[in-house]
Amino acid sequence: MNIRKTIFPLILLMLVLSGCGSVSSVKKKGRAGNESGRLIPVLLAPPPVTELTASYSTTVQGTRISGQIRMRRDHSIQINANVLGLMEVGRIEFLPDRVVMTDRVHNLYSVCHYADIPYRNEIGLDFYMVEALFWNRLFSPGSDDIVGASVRLKEGSPDINGNVPVTEMEYGYLFRTDGKSKLLSSVKSGKSYEVGIDYSDFRDVSAGYEFPGGMSINLRFPDTDLVLNLKLSQISVEKKNWPDMTQISSRMKKVTFEELIESLGL
Repeated sequence: MNIRKTIFPLILLMLVLSGCGSVSSVKKKGRAGNESGRLIPVLLAPPPVTELTASYSTTVQGTRISGQIRMRRDHSIQINANVLGLMEVGRIEFLPDRVVMTDRVHNLYSVCHYADIPYRNEIGLDFYMVEALFWNRLFSPGSDDIVGASVRLKEGSPDINGNVPVTEMEYGYLFRTDGKSKLLSSVKSGKSYEVGIDYSDFRDVSAGYEFPGGMSINLRFPDTDLVLNLKLSQISVEKKNWPDMTQISSRMKKVTFEELIESLGL
């Protein structure tokens, strides 16, 4: 099994989505000139459920990768990766203050803070942005507060399909919405990179609450060009008994983030 070819794209996705922009680094702006209207508060508001689990599958360089996404709002996001549906090769867990990543092939794990993860300064991500991305919500880097975030978001004019663009004024994220309650895409571009996610195949999962059954992640950096299409199934919002953080086996060795990446051959 070639770890580099099978797990690297998913790990790269996780790393990019887990970059950090601290609240202190965000410039404070007043409300003057901001007109968020009705749409922005709706898309910033927490979803009407507190937990969601889903199975996912994708194909990377001809190899099928599957796994499960488990989310408990404001507490944890867990994503594991299985190759050929037989063996879990890796797992990453996003917690509000840290990221825990395990390499089950080599029995290694690493615990790191968001500030230690690549691309954090350029993209300005933290736990709450990772959470927003996976919950299909708007976000503004450096703020998990709806009021604070809304002052940095500006609605544009609807297109012929009724879709409304929303611009994040601080970091330059561009969102496309359905003008009602769904985030259709999110993208941020720089001189040498682009990070984007598209949502599709929405389905009702809880009394009118719709969740995307498809997520297409696009990453472009100087040495990487990746499109990862995740197909979600068995989406459930029932509360289940799972820990916010997986218990680390005593057989696993704690290493630095760099050592873990090296063990994967990345």
